[in-house]
Amino acid sequence: MRVPCTELSLGYEVWSANEDNLIGFMPRIHVMGTHGFQYRCWWSVWWRGAYSIILTKASFLHHKYFELYSIAMPSEIREYVDRHRNCEDLAMQFLITNATSLAPLYIKGHLSDLGALNGISTSQNLLRAGHMSQRSRCLDDLASFYGTMPLKLSHVILDSASNQWHNQPSTWWEYISSDLWKIYEDSSSRSRP
Repeated sequence: MRVPCTELSLGYEVWSANEDNLIGFMPRIHVMGTHGFQYRCWWSVWWRGAYSIILTKASFLHHKYFELYSIAMPSEIREYVDRHRNCEDLAMQFLITNATSLAPLYIKGHLSDLGALNGISTSQNLLRAGHMSQRSRCLDDLASFYGTMPLKLSHVILDSASNQWHNQPSTWWEYISSDLWKIYEDSSSRSRP
């Protein structure tokens, strides 16, 4: 992963104020399908305007969760992750949300994922690899281990106020805000004798 320094700083700033949340740049969502939970990626997040999972490959989380993952989380889950060589990030999201009842937080960023098609679970032919169906099975299996579905939806997207491409006023009227009138008043009072 390559994340610009300004966005890493923003992520750290958000995490510093929300240390119990999993905070990161790669949102995903779980949805209920006809045969159990379904794992969905960016287009579903965008379409639904919600997410419930942050991938750990570009995230901030408190170090206490690594201890919980290694020691307190049921060994059956760790064995499951080892056996399938997948879903460690889902297991971490389940662990954190189950422990805190907090949804993750998504930081809008512009990063490069150099391993998107070269990961353990995606380096083969993507269709034959069955990555999405395996992730969906993980959701069902993790929910079964926990006896419930602890994941929580969030609609919050955090972005830098200095992001000129996305930080536009909510309405056209804000373009003519009182700040502009203040600037006009200040300049006209300076020009008066």
